[in-house]
Amino acid sequence: MSGIRLAVIYGLMPNKLGFCGSRRKEDQKILKDFLAGKAKEFEVRKVLEKFEAAYQYYSLIAKKNDINDPFSEKVVEAYWIGNKLLDKVKASDIRKITREDFSKPGLLSKKEAEEKAKKIPKNSIAHHSFHVLVLGPIAGRIDLENIKLKDVCRVGWGRVIKFKVQSSKFKVIVEYQPLIKQNNKIILGDLVEKELNWDRDIVKEIKVGEYVAFHWGMVAQVLTEGEAENIKKYTLKTLVSLN
Repeated sequence: MSGIRLAVIYGLMPNKLGFCGSRRKEDQKILKDFLAGKAKEFEVRKVLEKFEAAYQYYSLIAKKNDINDPFSEKVVEAYWIGNKLLDKVKASDIRKITREDFSKPGLLSKKEAEEKAKKIPKNSIAHHSFHVLVLGPIAGRIDLENIKLKDVCRVGWGRVIKFKVQSSKFKVIVEYQPLIKQNNKIILGDLVEKELNWDRDIVKEIKVGEYVAFHWGMVAQVLTEGEAENIKKYTLKTLVSLN
């Protein structure tokens, strides 16, 4: 899967909900049209560059790995799923983009950015789970204090156990580990069932027993076991950093 498509898939739902990226209806339509094969890549790139947080992480990961295109597949995968490219990014690099790139009109004030930067743990990684659980919102469009909201905002993974159709819409039921609070720490809980929306423009085919990634209640992609392990690995690294 191309990096552009991957970025669109994971950015689509939070953008639709108004939490990140452009608020222009025309831009939101471009993202949806692209998944249906009705928009050009150069149009989508311009829209994706407006995602305040994600694009800065893509750019940082690409720069630290000497990759020219911030929308390279492995770069985008590193941020949302996790891979070895994250090993080249240090906590000091994340502190730097927090101070310099997240401190702008409409985002954090210089004071807020500095306070957040100082609190970034030394073992932090440039993974989406870090942004959700450690750094937190930068555009003031969402309050992530609620543990259930954190759980739907981070990228989850689960094994498909069954399907159902509800009001002519396809649903996927997975087993996954939710985020829970225990002894004032956030950890992964025991396996529970979760119902997800399934958009055929995003994922054409899913089989029982496969692992899928999901974001804001929507299936994002079918995962290999290795990819599922990577999301878990880097999410756990973030939880160690957080706790």
